[in-house]
Amino acid sequence: MITKTWEKRSIITAHLLNPAFCGEVIRRTIASFNDNEKEIKFPFILSFLILPIVLHKRTRAKMPLRSSTYFHSWVEDNEHLFIDYAERARQMMPYSKEAISFLMLQKAIVIEDDGSISSSKYKKVTPKGDNTEEINEIYKKAELLGKWLRLTGNPQTIFMFLKIRP
Repeated sequence: MITKTWEKRSIITAHLLNPAFCGEVIRRTIASFNDNEKEIKFPFILSFLILPIVLHKRTRAKMPLRSSTYFHSWVEDNEHLFIDYAERARQMMPYSKEAISFLMLQKAIVIEDDGSISSSKYKKVTPKGDNTEEINEIYKKAELLGKWLRLTGNPQTIFMFLKIRP
């Protein structure tokens, strides 16, 4: 599946799934994952799991406030949200790729030779103004997801919990 050119995208798709916004969601997840003493870096393969979890409103709404809940317990307790997850991930893949490309062009992330992703350091800006509550919630949940993925273990385990194959 290839993303449509900007001229052929609906206004809603162009606004909600633009590479800058999706990239910031992905970047925050990566930065949160990489914020650890073990120097474990975010595996590239996990970058395609972020948007279908964080941008899916019903799934995001069921995410806890803290990473003290185990990821696999949360997925198990909310398995009804993951029945169509593989298809959601497949549909979001072009937007994830576009966002990752955007981040690389902006030098916000670097894909290392070992397939891990590093993010550059920069001051995190919280959107302010009217109608920014949902954006801030999405950013917070992206950061939570990064911590969760780091605490959960290797990518194979995470894919197994989500009942999908890379």
